[in-house]
Amino acid sequence: MEHIWSPWRYRYIASADKQAACVFCTIQNSRDDATNFVLYRGRLVFVVLNLFPYTSGHLMIVPYEHTASFARLNQEATSEMFELAKRSQAILDEEYHADGFNIGLNLGRAAGAGIADHIHVHVVPRWMGDANFVSIIGETRVLPEDLATTYQRLKSHFG
Repeated sequence: MEHIWSPWRYRYIASADKQAACVFCTIQNSRDDATNFVLYRGRLVFVVLNLFPYTSGHLMIVPYEHTASFARLNQEATSEMFELAKRSQAILDEEYHADGFNIGLNLGRAAGAGIADHIHVHVVPRWMGDANFVSIIGETRVLPEDLATTYQRLKSHFG
C-alpha cells in the first residue's frame, strides 16, 4: 500500500478541539487579510478561503456576529451573506470554470460543521471526477493549487 502524507490535515485534527478562541472571530478582528486569506469584507459578513478546502477555490461567507443559530441571524446579515454567495459562485465560475457547485451550511457537529459555534456558508466549486479513489478510499484530498495562488486568483474579483 502506498501512503500519501498530509501533515497539514493532522495539525487541523489535533488542534480542532483545543482552540480557545473562535477562528472566525480571530480572523474578523485581525486586519491581516492576506495572511488570513480574507477575500472581501462587507458590512455584516466577510469572505474567506477555507484553510482545509475540499477543492481549489473553496471559500466561506461568514457573518461578523458570533452565532451558531441560522434561525437567529438577523435579516440584513442573512441577505448580505447569500448575495455574496451568489457573487462568489459567479466569480468562481468565471475564474475556475467549474462543472457545478455545492453551496450550503452545516449547522451543528452532527451535520458536519467543523466550526459549529459560528455559522458560515460554504461555496465549493466542483468538477466531474473531483471525488476520485484518493479522496473516497484514501480519505485524502489532492489539490492542484495552494491557498496563496487561489487567493491571488480570486482577490481582484472581489475588489
